[in-house]
Amino acid sequence: MKHLSRLLFFCLMIIALAACAPSSDTKTVYTKIADATLKAGDTIPAPTGDIILTVTGKIGTTNTDSAIEMDLSMIEAAGLVDYKVTDPFEDQPVTFRGPLMSSLLDLWKVSSDAKTLRMVALNDYSVDVPIEEVRKYPVVFALEQDGEYMPVASRGPAMLVFPYNDFEFNEAIYNDYWIWQIKSIDVQ
Repeated sequence: MKHLSRLLFFCLMIIALAACAPSSDTKTVYTKIADATLKAGDTIPAPTGDIILTVTGKIGTTNTDSAIEMDLSMIEAAGLVDYKVTDPFEDQPVTFRGPLMSSLLDLWKVSSDAKTLRMVALNDYSVDVPIEEVRKYPVVFALEQDGEYMPVASRGPAMLVFPYNDFEFNEAIYNDYWIWQIKSIDVQ
């Protein structure tokens, strides 16, 4: 009986701690625009439009010999969300649209032992983004800004957007993760 009481006590403590823990329920911080039509477990088709993203490394699926090549419609097929945030570089509210990075990681069947996303921009700038950060938070792989596709001349074809309005981030670290003009991702 004593062991049962301890077990019950520990169960109640776990429930209480879970109830008090900060929620990372991503459903409350963005607006869902379109459900995914290309989901984890689906075969990733060959692109029919211009390739805007190449994914390599510790991925569990490909649509070429050793990579995933994606056009705009394929990326959008992973589902779309809108997220309104005060842009840390323009210091004004902006609405970004794109799929969640967590959806893309699932689609790409990223290996469970992968730790980093080496993201490379069109100008060859690169940054290593910890995978746990893009799984922990609703990070958007943004394709649009304020209802317009982002042109390559500014931030396009894609950029990472962290949910600064809904979670606390150390901007000295996380601003570097807001990479734009993304052309490739190597999963490491």
